[in-house]
Amino acid sequence: MMAWMAFCITPFPVIGHQTHADPPPSFAPCVVNSALMYASRPFAAFSTLSLILQLYLNVSNRLKHRELRQGSVFVLLVIPPILYFITFSATLLLGIVKPTQVKLEPGGFYCHVEVAHSLPAIIIACFVLLATVACVVIEAMIMFLLSQNWRAFRALQIHDEHTVSLSIIVRVSVFAFLPFIGLGLSFTTYVPHLVEKIFPPYNLLLASLPTAAALIFGSQTDIVHVWMFWRIEGKTMTQLTLTTINSDCSGIYAP
Repeated sequence: MMAWMAFCITPFPVIGHQTHADPPPSFAPCVVNSALMYASRPFAAFSTLSLILQLYLNVSNRLKHRELRQGSVFVLLVIPPILYFITFSATLLLGIVKPTQVKLEPGGFYCHVEVAHSLPAIIIACFVLLATVACVVIEAMIMFLLSQNWRAFRALQIHDEHTVSLSIIVRVSVFAFLPFIGLGLSFTTYVPHLVEKIFPPYNLLLASLPTAAALIFGSQTDIVHVWMFWRIEGKTMTQLTLTTINSDCSGIYAP
């Protein structure tokens, strides 16, 4: 979720400068915006990959009656932020070195760095492609694992409360396709004669991806019940009656 929050804050530095009627943004917010934009894409993609990989390891270890090592979880959690920091720093440094190449994209939604045939964007797209393909492969592995061990998995759901539910597996699998959508949208921007036409719908669709992620996980039953505050009932109080008192304690003893 932190990755998709980072994805959402990308346009904030250039808010108020995104239409042709507005004055162009100054260099500082524009270069920061470009660094955020380039860093947020692989951050979201590799965070999704980490989530899918953790899900696979969790299901696999539960079926083998083993615990997932905390060291593995730590590595999966640390890699995406490190990648985000490296990408952000590299893009920021590139923008500072080549300030004349930092410009608003044609749609005016964010800034980018125009160098060497859009090399930064191509590198970022390759990272996202790598993470997306890995997500699809791991999803296929999860489906194969469940198909081979379906009875054991259903038995674990009944007897082991810590087992990943089927609902979570489905939600995470659907969630993993969001970077794939973003990648497909990104590649359309490399068709020169389509750029001017596709940028408005492209940016709207790209901005809707975090909303889709929020709906996928925010619609879980337990979360919905928490937010349905108007249906929360008061705590049920046990009324003491003669039938609720232990008969062993209700005897009358003579001194």
